[in-house]
Amino acid sequence: MRRRPLCVVLVCMILGILCNAWINTKEPVSYERESIHFLCELEEFVKKDNGYTLVVRDVKGEDSFSCKKIKLYANENTVMPKELHIGNLLAVTASIHSFEKPGNPGQFDEYKYNTELGITAQGFAGKIEIKKNTVKNPEDFLHRLRNHLQDVVSLCCDEKTAGIVSAMVLGDKSGLSDEVKQLYQENGIAHVLAISGLHISLIGASLFFVLRKYFMPMQGAAVVTMVLLFLYGILTGFSISTQRAVIMMGCMLLARLAGRHYDGLSALSFSAICQLLIHPMVLFQTGFLLSYGTVLGIYVFVDVFCDAWESKNPIWMAVAGTAGIELVTLPILLTAYYEFSILSIAANVLFLPFMGGILVTSLAGIGLGSIAIFAGKFCFGFAHFCFALFEWVGNLFVRIPGAVVVTGKPAVWQVLLYYGSAVLFLILQKWRQKKIFLLVLVFGVFILFLPVHNNFDLQITNLDVGQGDCSCIRTKNHTILIDGGSSDVNKVGKYRMIPFLKSQGISYVSYLFLTHSDKDHTNGAVEWLCAANQMGVKIGTVILPKLNEKEEAYCTLLDELRKKGCNLMFMQRGDTVTIDELRISCLHPYPDYEWKSANDSSLVLKVNYQNFTGLFTGDLEEAGEKEIINKLSHVNYLKVAHHGSKGASSEIFLEQVKPDVSVISCGKKNRYGHPHKETLKRLENIGSKVYRTDKEGAVSIECQNGKWYLSLWKKESGKKRLLSDW
Repeated sequence: MRRRPLCVVLVCMILGILCNAWINTKEPVSYERESIHFLCELEEFVKKDNGYTLVVRDVKGEDSFSCKKIKLYANENTVMPKELHIGNLLAVTASIHSFEKPGNPGQFDEYKYNTELGITAQGFAGKIEIKKNTVKNPEDFLHRLRNHLQDVVSLCCDEKTAGIVSAMVLGDKSGLSDEVKQLYQENGIAHVLAISGLHISLIGASLFFVLRKYFMPMQGAAVVTMVLLFLYGILTGFSISTQRAVIMMGCMLLARLAGRHYDGLSALSFSAICQLLIHPMVLFQTGFLLSYGTVLGIYVFVDVFCDAWESKNPIWMAVAGTAGIELVTLPILLTAYYEFSILSIAANVLFLPFMGGILVTSLAGIGLGSIAIFAGKFCFGFAHFCFALFEWVGNLFVRIPGAVVVTGKPAVWQVLLYYGSAVLFLILQKWRQKKIFLLVLVFGVFILFLPVHNNFDLQITNLDVGQGDCSCIRTKNHTILIDGGSSDVNKVGKYRMIPFLKSQGISYVSYLFLTHSDKDHTNGAVEWLCAANQMGVKIGTVILPKLNEKEEAYCTLLDELRKKGCNLMFMQRGDTVTIDELRISCLHPYPDYEWKSANDSSLVLKVNYQNFTGLFTGDLEEAGEKEIINKLSHVNYLKVAHHGSKGASSEIFLEQVKPDVSVISCGKKNRYGHPHKETLKRLENIGSKVYRTDKEGAVSIECQNGKWYLSLWKKESGKKRLLSDW
């Protein structure tokens, strides 16, 4: 460390940031404003099919409203000027809202992500005016150049190839399809979809070589190369990985100019220090950790593995580098994505040699395509071939049984033990005792991959899916879902349901009950079932209500499930499913029931476990409640019907079941006004404790050794508290 003081400075800085984050637990400022006028400066904007996304800074408005940065969304209804320039002083009328904290375990934390970038709120613009037409010429020119180059890529490539090239070369991921992102992530090669150190190194080295050999002396070539790399960084949005790579390349060129030895670890530390000085909280971003972890893995482990096996073979060095990357970034990947690709090392060794050729031909394609489209198309042919090959091999890899392992989110102690084992491995390697240090490494990996331990006997979680329904029941060995859909959360299966299941280490759902055919109960489940590889989580049996008279939506749902080859089962009154000590009984419907509303055809399920009784009512309304009233008695837990609507949970029904705990699944500020104040009053009158997913996020109760605990994810960060009166 004496030779690397910057490494010591970085470690001290990281410890300081961690301590500050631990001590500073104050509540975030609320920015809720339904309509507000403010002045701001335009920092960046991106045009999309349905409008614009803008980032504005130095926001100052009425009533002393101010904040550092706001992300604004503008659509076809927004009144705005025909042309915007970076640096414009804008007058904006918008509704402003704080970023939502995640409502479920495993859900992406948009609040944390944006605040770490210095963006404190988001808004939906109603009107945008240019107050002063100031322009930051370099940034604005590069922004427009980027748009032009994206147009060239779109004209020269098919849609899929254009999306990948734009992400790799221009730093724009908006054109990437969800299928491509999922495939590259499952194969452990998602890093190739971002501008990385490889890109910057190739571009920088090529520029420096050409300039020095043909145009100017070394000093001039180094300075020009650094300036051009910096401009390229601005052009591509200066992501975390791009900033790191540009700073490190600048350090390399400066070392060359000064005639000094270039030390990669010192340059890596200097780059991290620069970024953390500007945005300290970026330390907690997955992108930051993966970017620096990748380079750290190469610098630390390539020489270690090559020395241990006494080989400098290029193929072995490639394997050693990939293995080093995996070793450093593995806990980060598992913490962020909850799964691991067993074949990721093979995929990286296979794919990475193509990256240089893809980058060179893509840059040539963009350059020549700006002059002649046919020339650009010819150059992009190599990239198109490579991406098609990646897709074919990637799909082949993920179809191999056990290729992708759902691990769940590792505990902090697992991560610390793993990295402790890695450090011990490096120390023992110097003793040249291969067997000993390999055993230490294997022990660390084993600890990290220990399955998520369930210390409960039964757990019931109502997920926050917005205006919809999804309940998850877990025993020691099985997972059961009741419903899965939303009317106001886009792709609720991918962004709410699947992340929750994977974060809990769940890769198989034994039963999925769909109480009825409304989309706010089914669309997430259908999205999931219809996805390639079922998003890494399989479903055993799908259970629907057994009906004599079927509505159109029910028939459509049934057709979709049959086309996907789902194992189907139908339930009616009197049917039961037994799982371990759990008994699920169907109370409704019965075959001859003449329902007037599809809601009243809902499955009503009674769940019994030891002395616990839960009732799940779908969207059952008052007419349906009358059909089952004589089969009901006191329950401990009620999933309130139809999101707490006025026409459900009648007084006579609630007096019969008298639930200790009632959970309402509904969306924040939903247009239906759920839950209705009369329903809440009826629940209050019977003394039931009411919890709502729109306010508390995921609501979970669980039984441990005969005691019941409650946790509210959004309100109390999942902290468990004893339900003492059960």
